Amino acid sequence: MLRSCLRRPYTIQHAITPPTRIGLRVRNASTNKPPSTEPTPRKLLRYTLKPWAAPPLLARYPLAHQTVQFLIYGLAGCLAFHIFFEYFYVLEGAYGISMLPTIASSGDCLLISKYYRRGRQLGVGDVVSYKHPIKAGEYAVKRILGMPGDFVVAETPGKGVGRMIQVPEGHCWVVGDNLTWSRDSRMFGPLPLALVTGKVLAKCSPLWPTRLEHELKPAVIEEGDVD
Repeated sequence: MLRSCLRRPYTIQHAITPPTRIGLRVRNASTNKPPSTEPTPRKLLRYTLKPWAAPPLLARYPLAHQTVQFLIYGLAGCLAFHIFFEYFYVLEGAYGISMLPTIASSGDCLLISKYYRRGRQLGVGDVVSYKHPIKAGEYAVKRILGMPGDFVVAETPGKGVGRMIQVPEGHCWVVGDNLTWSRDSRMFGPLPLALVTGKVLAKCSPLWPTRLEHELKPAVIEEGDVD
């Protein structure tokens, strides 16, 4: 037994080597191929879950990698801003005298919620923004006086005999608080609810940009003020 061990000393080395190392050595020795350089599934998963990590090709060119990252972040930011201003809130400047004295003729900024677009959950007395049904590309802000099914006076109060009409389905009747100088439903008829782009929640003046006035009620004339 001792004589055979002396003749083959490598068997003692194999005997004290862990079995796992023996298997690796035998497999490498039998194949005689260099280790594979292809990415393992774990590396592929890392690139999938971390898109900001530099791919092997761009890792050689840091400037190109930074440029690609800048473009990706820029497009993501523009998309986020577009979604926010299109479907959530927007701040618009007011212009015109049709909503005096509730909204100034110029300088007031209006906070508009896009949740109420297309007439969703609107009611009489709400101030809404809408696409002008006659002037393409223009927007206006007026107050809702009648919802579908309501009866409204189609003429200016105090000027002649007013005729009463019923607001058809899918439409609303909008007027300005300054009736004398307002172009509203008295001119173009009932407004389709599909043209409503949002509801005015508050306003702020340039002198107090951080103060939002949530009460957008029309001016009330007391009985003693009428001659």
